[in-house]
Amino acid sequence: MIEAIYDTNASLFIDSWLTADMQEQYGEFEKHLRPGAKILDGGCGSGRDTLYFLQKGYDVKAFDPSKEMIKYASEFTGIKISEGKWETLDAKEAYDGIWASASLYHVSRADMAPTFKRISDALKSKGILFASFRDRPDDFVDSEGRALTSFDKVTFTDFLSTLGLFDILKLEERVDTRKDKKNEKWLFAFLQKKI
Repeated sequence: MIEAIYDTNASLFIDSWLTADMQEQYGEFEKHLRPGAKILDGGCGSGRDTLYFLQKGYDVKAFDPSKEMIKYASEFTGIKISEGKWETLDAKEAYDGIWASASLYHVSRADMAPTFKRISDALKSKGILFASFRDRPDDFVDSEGRALTSFDKVTFTDFLSTLGLFDILKLEERVDTRKDKKNEKWLFAFLQKKI
């Protein structure tokens, strides 16, 4: 199970994530949110993004499946992080924005469409979703042993078109900003719920 990898290697993942520069992505996401908006940070990991949004005055909830990550993120952010997975999200029109940074790629290919439906259900009308995936046309297993569901621009656009749930606001390919990760590429998606 993926949680075991994170529980066992929590400090390594936390150290790596805290070096990522997400300022540009925060800015793009926030352009579509009002002050004090309700945000869900799903698969929050270290709590890096949760803390940023809290400090900006947003009403933030967060979850993660890893007990070690929950422990760290709760202390780091000062709020209670819930235990949960994307596949069991059951909120209804609760959030103005949902942030899914490097977390949805843990959802299996078979569960991806139902998960995006759950996310759509959890968003308010015209709500915003940020999602990032490894920028590859095919799924793969990385050096840490994690099976990652991946998309490139073409495969992700095709996937969204079959769902009919979101409009693409922005779709960009970026090189990883973390130290020692410059050879990794990401797909950043900013999406808006259609209704």
